Parts: sequence; C-alpha cells; structure tokens
Amino acid sequence: MRLLLLIALLMPSVAAAVSPCDVVSLKTEDGLTLQADHCRGEGERPPVIVLMHMIPPHHDRTNYPPAFLARLQQAGFTVMNVDRRGAGTSEGEARDAYNGPKGPHDVEAARSWLKANDPTANLEVWACVGASNGTTTCLDHAIGATPAPKALVFLTGGSYTENQNKLVGSAAESLPILFTYNGKENAWSEAQQGHGAAWEFEKYSPGAHGTKAFGTNPEAMDDVVTFLKKTVK
Repeated sequence: MRLLLLIALLMPSVAAAVSPCDVVSLKTEDGLTLQADHCRGEGERPPVIVLMHMIPPHHDRTNYPPAFLARLQQAGFTVMNVDRRGAGTSEGEARDAYNGPKGPHDVEAARSWLKANDPTANLEVWACVGASNGTTTCLDHAIGATPAPKALVFLTGGSYTENQNKLVGSAAESLPILFTYNGKENAWSEAQQGHGAAWEFEKYSPGAHGTKAFGTNPEAMDDVVTFLKKTVK
C-alpha cells in the first residue's frame, strides 16, 4: 500500500501535464453570448478541436470529461469546449442549436474567439467533434466553413445529424470522419458505410450514447484521440 502511494505521489498527474483551461465568453454572428472552455494545446501552433455536446438544454459542455480535454491537449491540440446556444450558461434558444440555420454560428464563434484572443492557435487546421445531435452542428458548419475542417467525429450520429443537410453527396463526404456507435444505435452509422473513402467506424459493446461511451468503453477516448492525431495535421 505504501509503495502504491509513493508511486502515485511521484507520477505527474494528467492535470499537471497540461495548461489549465480558461472559461471564456464567445459572441455569435447573431449576437448571443456563449460560454466555453479554452484549453491551450502543447507545442507551437497547435491545431484546433471544437467540441459540440449532446442535445441542449438537457446537456452542456460538461458532457466532455476533463480527462478527454487533457488528452487532446497532450496530443497537441487547442480545445474549445462550447456550451451550445440554450445550454449551460449560454444564451439563446436550445432548439436553434440543431434546427435551422443558427447552429453553425456556435462553431464559428469559437473559431472567431481564437482568432482574436489566441495567436498560437493554428486556425487553418481544425476539426469538429459532435456528440449525439452535436453532430448536426458539426455537419452544418463543415459544409460551408472556410477553411474546411480537416476531419469530423460523430459520437453516435443519427437521423438528427441530417436535420438540415444530407451527409452523402455534401462537401463533408470528402472529409475523414470517425463514426462511433453502439449495437442498439447502429442503423444510421452503418448505413454510411461504403460512401466516404476516408470514413472510419467504431462499434462498442456494451456501448452508450454520445459522450457516455467514454465511461462504458474507455477505449472510445483512445480511438477519438488517435483518429484526430492522424487526420488533423
């Protein structure tokens, strides 16, 4: 027991290995104030990962565990973990986050904040990670974004992902995309197989919805970080 305690004291914690995240306020194109965690990545000119959580208002940016944010920082990414409109401490109507044209403003607000406030971030190299119907916002923004993201991650995508835009046949079809899902919610993700040449699929058992998979299947966190390190560079 004493040996284990000594090892624990000598080993640096994940939190000590990365810069602490700051809570920042973002302004959207349509005039809302959103809250986000800004987590600066290690190294020079780190690429950017924008995180979109599960459906508001029932979920917020705390869907993404601190360990995941730290893993991304350690992998060399700057992270913007956003309370989508209508969630957490952000302004706006929750429904606008995933229905209609306003959801993509939430991603753009994160990128605009970095442009104005973090000169180290490499805004030309970035990706969007969406959980549950956060995938909707990532897809909608990716189709018209300049520069386009280098990759997308869909943590349990579904028919809601395509509320505004079909994935197959859109500009996003040419992007690397990681689809993660479980056996009970597999239909939509598996229907995408055979389309995008750079699409990858990970099915987990027992699995769980969206970011909950990080708890039931810890390897999901490894898979997401590995995929982003491979594609966002």
